[in-house]
Amino acid sequence: MTSMIGSRRRTATFLSGIVLTLVAVVFLASAATAEEPAKVIAHITLPGTAVRQMFLQQHDGKQYLYLQQRAHFTVVDVTDPKSPTIVERVASRGSLSSIQSGLALTVVPEKGSTSQQPSTVATQVVNVMDLSDPKHPRTIRTFSGVTSILPDDTRKLIFIANNEGLSVLSHKQPYIRPLCTSEDAMKSDPECR
Repeated sequence: MTSMIGSRRRTATFLSGIVLTLVAVVFLASAATAEEPAKVIAHITLPGTAVRQMFLQQHDGKQYLYLQQRAHFTVVDVTDPKSPTIVERVASRGSLSSIQSGLALTVVPEKGSTSQQPSTVATQVVNVMDLSDPKHPRTIRTFSGVTSILPDDTRKLIFIANNEGLSVLSHKQPYIRPLCTSEDAMKSDPECR
């Protein structure tokens, strides 16, 4: 009887150790993803030339991203930001200057005008920075060859076009530290602002 009770205790101890380990793994995995302030959730390769400008429009409950390229604009369905889909590629009679209320405005220099559309697009390096800890800002992602950026604050997304295509970043509201108390002011590294 004593050996049976001892065996049950060892089994219970072993099982509780496994459960505790699983809980720790799940907690650490959720904590690791919770700390990520921004991440690339999708990327698609784009046909044609560099993206000069982007516009976002909602139509019939869907979100469409219009990407102005040199002689075309590409329409991408970004309703599900994790799975953007190219819907159409349209020859453009000029540069898109505005998309609103279901209308698009394109601009073309008049004949004889000295202002012509440049054949190349200036590129830049974009660093996505985590500023959630003001004392320790850090770069979490770098994009090179960037030609256009468009934030979508309502859905907490950022669209970035570069020579590799279109990347969709998801970001979260940063944790705002609580206000410091007089006790916090005495600490060398308080967890407050």
